[in-house]
Amino acid sequence: MADTKYLQKKGNTWRVVVEIPKPLRHATNGKPRFVKSLGTESLTEANRLKHSHVAEFKRRIKMFEKGQADPLAAAIGAAIAFREAFASSDNEYLAHGDQESLAASELLDVVNQEAEALLEAQGPEAERLFRSLATGKATLIRDHYPTWLTICEGTEQTKGQHEAAIKRYLAWAGEYTSIQATDRPKAGKYVQLLRDEKLAPKTIQRHLSTLSTFWRWLMSSGLTDPNNRDNPWREHGVSKRSRKGKAATRKGLANEKLLKLLKGRYRTPRYANVLADLTRLALLHGARLDELCSLKRADVHKRADGYWFVINEGKTDAAAREVPLHKLAEPIVKRRMKGDDEYLFVGLVPGGPDDKRSWNVSKAYGRFRKQKDVGVSARFEDFHALRKTFVDLMEGLEVPESTVKLIIGHDRGEDITYGVYSTGQRLDLRKIIARVDYGPEVMKAMASPIGSDRA
Repeated sequence: MADTKYLQKKGNTWRVVVEIPKPLRHATNGKPRFVKSLGTESLTEANRLKHSHVAEFKRRIKMFEKGQADPLAAAIGAAIAFREAFASSDNEYLAHGDQESLAASELLDVVNQEAEALLEAQGPEAERLFRSLATGKATLIRDHYPTWLTICEGTEQTKGQHEAAIKRYLAWAGEYTSIQATDRPKAGKYVQLLRDEKLAPKTIQRHLSTLSTFWRWLMSSGLTDPNNRDNPWREHGVSKRSRKGKAATRKGLANEKLLKLLKGRYRTPRYANVLADLTRLALLHGARLDELCSLKRADVHKRADGYWFVINEGKTDAAAREVPLHKLAEPIVKRRMKGDDEYLFVGLVPGGPDDKRSWNVSKAYGRFRKQKDVGVSARFEDFHALRKTFVDLMEGLEVPESTVKLIIGHDRGEDITYGVYSTGQRLDLRKIIARVDYGPEVMKAMASPIGSDRA
């Protein structure tokens, strides 16, 4: 059945119709509905064109519900109407207040009159926006970023960050900010605002990366000025370094802190056993938290030389790998293999934008390490620091970098020898894993009976 929601046909032409609730009609001088002709006889085309008008009409209704005046909204709506009238093949009949026009020249006269009135009432920026919209020289950012979000690559969490970055810019620049009005000086002012708000350089860089990537898509879609190929969001001199000029990075944890983590006990029973096991597996193999939480019983294989676990996918293509279990990890895995659940770590509640099994575990680990009796609470001493600790150990054991990359799931790069010619099939990874040794005290803590009575 054809979709005619918000659509009516008058004569041979479809139009958008959105009813105004009766209690709000006093705000429109009794006007019962918003109506806008779409200038097409095709129902398919009408359905394509209707959405922006419906969204705008509903936004105005919400403003009425809040009891807020929105003088610019009416001007924006009129500008859009003028733009579509200019673009129509026959310059169809347009009525705006007591003005009526049938020809492009007359439309332009009406636009000029409206623009002059807007200049006097709301200032030059509103007047420029109205003119550019009405004459088709401007395109609103808010009309296009939702489309980009649906097609850009990344997790739902990443897309949520993209959306927040764009909305933050529009909150500063104005809801009706156009693509054409966003030039390098304006972008520079916004960057300075982010600096003045004392955001971390890494955070500012993330916002600029979003806006720059969005702008590249706008440019490739032909929505920017074809004569100006400058991306206003690039090269603002913002690095990911801290304010003191020193790179903020994770460091491998000292044995003193490893002992606190291994001997500590999370106060909430639900994740106490899970965190203890995950900490040991991460230190012994350098695996990511999400990789470990996603392991299934079917991913653990018993082979002639012992147990292996298979990671089928991860953060990158290189994350897919097979890793032999360290002898201290075997009791943990064997105990967890006894259940009949699909996953090795049962009972994890997925969460976050991407519904990850590691979402709530990560939060629990953060609370655990900050307990007073644990005290591993500095910045970057999170679960990922265990992976860094493993890599530091491998380097100390003089294990070749190309081999470490195989174990932890990093791309071996384009090196012609190991990155292209070799896939590591002849490496004895079990011998490498068997060399993992953080010293007698830490290794004793990893093998302690704390792990033997946990479910």
